[in-house]
Amino acid sequence: MFWTEELIQSLDKKKKQLVGDSWSTSGFGHIGSLRGAVIHEVAFKALKNAGFDVSYTFFMDDFDPMDGMPKFLDEEVYGKHLGEPLSMIPAPEGKQSLAEYFAKDFDEALKNAGVEAKILWESGLYKKGKFNDVIKVALDNADRIREVYRKISGAKKPNDWYPFHPICEKCGKIGSTKVYDWDGEKVSYKCDPNAAQWAKGCGYNGKISPFNGNGKLPWRVSWPARWKALEITVEGEGKDHWSAGGSRGMADVLAREIFDCEPPYDIRYDFFLIGGKKMSSSAGRGVTARKMSEILPHEVLSFLLAQAPRKTIEFDPKGDTVPRIYDSYDRAREAYFGRIDFPDLGKAFLVCQTQKPKDGYRMRFMKVAYAIQMPKVDILDLAAEEKGNKLTVLEKNDLQERIVYAKKWLNEFAPEDYVFEVQESLPAVRLNSEQKNFLKILGEKLEHSDWTGQTIHTAIHDLRKETQIQPKEAFQAIYLIFLGKDSGPQAGWLLSSLEKDFALKRIKEAL
Repeated sequence: MFWTEELIQSLDKKKKQLVGDSWSTSGFGHIGSLRGAVIHEVAFKALKNAGFDVSYTFFMDDFDPMDGMPKFLDEEVYGKHLGEPLSMIPAPEGKQSLAEYFAKDFDEALKNAGVEAKILWESGLYKKGKFNDVIKVALDNADRIREVYRKISGAKKPNDWYPFHPICEKCGKIGSTKVYDWDGEKVSYKCDPNAAQWAKGCGYNGKISPFNGNGKLPWRVSWPARWKALEITVEGEGKDHWSAGGSRGMADVLAREIFDCEPPYDIRYDFFLIGGKKMSSSAGRGVTARKMSEILPHEVLSFLLAQAPRKTIEFDPKGDTVPRIYDSYDRAREAYFGRIDFPDLGKAFLVCQTQKPKDGYRMRFMKVAYAIQMPKVDILDLAAEEKGNKLTVLEKNDLQERIVYAKKWLNEFAPEDYVFEVQESLPAVRLNSEQKNFLKILGEKLEHSDWTGQTIHTAIHDLRKETQIQPKEAFQAIYLIFLGKDSGPQAGWLLSSLEKDFALKRIKEAL
């Protein structure tokens, strides 16, 4: 059963559903950050298509403290802001906050990825009093929350610990404040100079109302509190949250025992790794979400991120990952239209579409990338030749889109092996006797044949069998004398893209 079907069957269609997800605005969002947003978008669309009354809200967690120095910022300028709420720290440029500065980039990625969620800002919800009730519940039940911390994560909180961080009235920091008393109306706190290495408090002692944006709940308490306050019914999380002792386990317990609500339907998803490493927004490690959303169309990106949430995605943007993603996507398309017997793969294709798919010819992405590098090739004619008929308007549009994305991949990420240029003069290469014999006979055969990709392709393969040369040796001989490298596009179409006299002369030169 595909994961969205299980979701649909688990929820009550008579009740309004709210899909929720969030992201901390502590740096430029990476592609791993985007995975959760896209998975929740797919869940939202699946429920909507199934007839549910459903909406999707994405939360920008801009009320968190800056707990580390993002590599993009000047430490001399921003070091003093460590511990302050991200929403209150000025951006490097313009009048916006640092949170808005980072979120603007991620918001573009969300749009490019086809995410249609309503954006809400955590700081705004706190200031509007949306969390006042749950803040009071949390403070009134601080002793019970301490016990949950002990049971779930093993963390032993002192008896004077309270689940709230006010903004210091003197220095403006939120990461260094510790509440030690609650009288039902105000919290007493200290801005601790030894709170953390990244948040040096000023030592101020104060007393303030915890409501209307004067502070916030800690993350592990804030998450289930938000479920209660906003009535979220569907929300998953990455592996670092759902593993043993993680914040999801604690949030579920706090939701039921403290906030008196049922936790949302859980969609667990695994890591998105670059070179085997988990990415970090603040550390600047990994491909940015915006960059990746610009080099893959949102249907293909959604397919990559959401087809199997519990599967770890290993991604190397500078390898052959992008062509392989397209090949997998095209295979899923074949499954959807019934040409491959793989129902779940067909469903994975369908949930990533923004409109009902229509059947038709598609040129393989790698072939598009090769074709646009070949001189004097009309890719539309090449596609029509491969299809065996004229392209429809839909097929032309799809091909034009692939051309756009193939160019982006070639310009920014493609390994050197995939980028080529026909050499104006014969490269300094060495051919063995078998390769020279193969090229000699090939030149003789092609001199009197039609100069089309299919004709040359057939001639190459027939001659390869006739001479019994190994396929790798035969094709390397062609690529070496024309491209100066041992790999390249389909040889028949490469040669047909060249002037016949030029190609035959080059073969003779190589002998």
